[in-house]
Parts: sequence; structure tokens; C-alpha cells
Amino acid sequence: MLAEVGTIAAEDTRRARILLRHLGLPGGNVLAFHDHNETQATERLIARLKVNEDVALVSDAGVPLIADPGFRLIGRCWAESIPVVPVPGASALTALLSVCPIPASQARFVGFLPAKPQARQAVLEEACRLPSATLFFEAPHRIGETLQAIAGLAPERPLFIGREMTKRFESYYCGCADELVEQLEGGEALRGEFTLLLGSSDVAPESHADDEQRLFAALVDELPPAKVARVMTRLFGGERAAHYDRARLARSR
Repeated sequence: MLAEVGTIAAEDTRRARILLRHLGLPGGNVLAFHDHNETQATERLIARLKVNEDVALVSDAGVPLIADPGFRLIGRCWAESIPVVPVPGASALTALLSVCPIPASQARFVGFLPAKPQARQAVLEEACRLPSATLFFEAPHRIGETLQAIAGLAPERPLFIGREMTKRFESYYCGCADELVEQLEGGEALRGEFTLLLGSSDVAPESHADDEQRLFAALVDELPPAKVARVMTRLFGGERAAHYDRARLARSR
């Protein structure tokens, strides 16, 4: 695919050219496309696409639009009726799950944790309240604080961390938050891109179902069906319409 297109839009042109040299391809058609120039670069790429030039969008060790640049460009392409097709490749999420020793068949993905401590704490508190596993990204300069926060909220929950996956210093860590803080305290280990899986709680399915039913009954007594559906969808997943119909039926009894 990279050999066939006229332009390669790359999140990191240096890494893209390393890949192109490895494949024996010329690197003169690489255009920088990242968070800081996405607006301007999108216009340049749309102009090329409109004259029937093919463009490949490449992320740096990830997948476009999954916490990586590209949403503005893809949106413009659909608006301009320019065909967009995926090229199967690695994702940090699927890469981590493919080697993860922690059960995570129903993991939630929350993207990058917020940079501000209070907002980050709120996301972690919600993740620790829910029984399902949670996948998220974290920056190297915040990974220590995040692990310490998890240690305070859910010290018993297992964690699996992938660092610099698909790159030269790829490494993996597994254990509880306290253990991983110690393992990552070395200077080199705190560098790079981190993908984390916070394992599910040990709550038995029956206990979880009982808790859900009690909460649902309390919400139905206090809130209209639309609000009940919104809260239940946020906490337990599923289709909002199904929660709404269930709440409406319960109120009519």
C-alpha cells in the first residue's frame, strides 16, 4: 500500500522514513500529519485527494483515530464523498490484549487519562468501581502518579502494562499497582508510551447482578425512565433503549 500511494501522511515522519527504508521505498512523499498541524495538513491532503491522488495515513505505533491523529481528515473525506478504506495493522489495544495474562473479554477503553489530577482521579475512581476491566493510555511523566492513585483505590486489582510496544525497548509488566510502582522506578522504565489494562474485580456475577437490580429499583423510584436509562448505560453498558423500556415497564406496574 505504501508503495502505491502518491502521499504518505505520517504522525512521525522520522519513524515513517525508517519503515520506508526497511521496505526499500523512497521517502520523499512523506507529509507530517500530527495534532499540532492537523487543520492545515488536512486541507493540503484533501486538495490532493480531489485530484485523484491516493493518500495513506500512518500512525506512530498505533492506529489512526484510536487516540491518534486523523479524525478531522477522515471526517472531511466522508463529507467530500472521498472513499476511505482501512488497512489492517497493529493497535496498542489489540497488541496488549494478545499477550495479556489477565482475563479481559469485556474490557472498556477510555483512551488517554486526563492530564489534570482531579479529572484523572475521577476517571480512575469510576474504573475501580466497575467490575469490568479497563484499558487506557498514559504518558510517561504521569505513569507513577497514576499507579499510586490506583494503589490507593484498588490495591488488590491486577494490572498489565505494555511499554513501547512494537519498538526497540518493548517491555511488559504484570502485578498489582504497588509492585509495578517499584518495578518502574528505574529511569529508563518511565520513558515511552504506556498502555495499561486494569483487571476486573473479583465480584461474582451473581453479586454484581444483585447490585445492579437494587440500583435499578432505586433509580426507578426516583427518576424518569430516560434518566434511569442514561445512568444504567453509563454504569453497566448495554443499549440505552433497552434500559429505557425496562424502566418504563417497571414504573407502569
